[in-house]
Amino acid sequence: MKNVSFIIPNYNAENTIGKCIESILSQKYKGKIEIIVIDDFSKDKSVNIVSKYKKVKLIKNNQNIGLAKSLNKAIKLSNYKLLAIIWCDCILENGNWLNEMVRTYNRNKKCFVGSKLIIPKEYWNKFSFWDKVVLVKDYEASLNDKQKEGRPTLFDKKALFEAELYDAKIFRTAGEDTDLRWKLDKLKYKLTTAKVNILHLHGFYKFSFKKQLINKALSLAEATGVNFRKHGIKSLPNSYWNPLTSTLLYLLLLIPYINIISFIILLIILFGYTFKALKYIKDKKVIILPLFKFLKDIITIIGFWKGFFTGKQEF
Repeated sequence: MKNVSFIIPNYNAENTIGKCIESILSQKYKGKIEIIVIDDFSKDKSVNIVSKYKKVKLIKNNQNIGLAKSLNKAIKLSNYKLLAIIWCDCILENGNWLNEMVRTYNRNKKCFVGSKLIIPKEYWNKFSFWDKVVLVKDYEASLNDKQKEGRPTLFDKKALFEAELYDAKIFRTAGEDTDLRWKLDKLKYKLTTAKVNILHLHGFYKFSFKKQLINKALSLAEATGVNFRKHGIKSLPNSYWNPLTSTLLYLLLLIPYINIISFIILLIILFGYTFKALKYIKDKKVIILPLFKFLKDIITIIGFWKGFFTGKQEF
């Protein structure tokens, strides 16, 4: 059996980091594994939680250096041929997860392996209102098994070095994983999705209205702009509604006569977003979702073009 290094980048994940580590420790895998948690100068109690696990190697950054740079640091300190990179708000679905991931890797030549992210109902019910709003599309995809590909998770260390690791020069807090995926693809490594899932607990962060718009939407949009500049259309998250199409629609609002049609389309999108949320979120606050969606679109457009023109994700 191939030995595997698990790498968990941690930042203020006191609500989930323990669950993440426990799910790795519960793996029924005959090969050797090591668990490396690299903490990017967290301000909560997550480091204290990680410190309780004697089998976990904890690396603490003395200052916040960003996700991409932290990942590269941990990769260089890892010992084994295969690397499983697990986000600190994720849990491996069951004890056979790693066995299936490695089997999938072994069955395919020159590949890296993905695992679908899902949000189980029992966790969804514990999320805050604004986290549900942002994750409603992911939750619906989880319920209906609509995901085509899993998130790239298991890698051959040699392939990562061949791709020159994560690009810490232009990505700080988001987008580095998408960039790596397409760099590996260019090197003829193919993403193969295994038949096991990862449970995504992002909603446990309990982000506010402001944090969802600024801390998350802006940074993700900036990263999308950088990846579009580097990798083109294929890097965009959606073929129909993405920063390019939304930019076009909002610009058409400025053109006489055409703006009437554009305004109607925009209303359909804004209220369609709200009606979809109503299927899964029972809260009176959904009445303000058209405004939230509008503000998110504007911030996404600004962030996207900032990332595209500057070539950096730095927020």
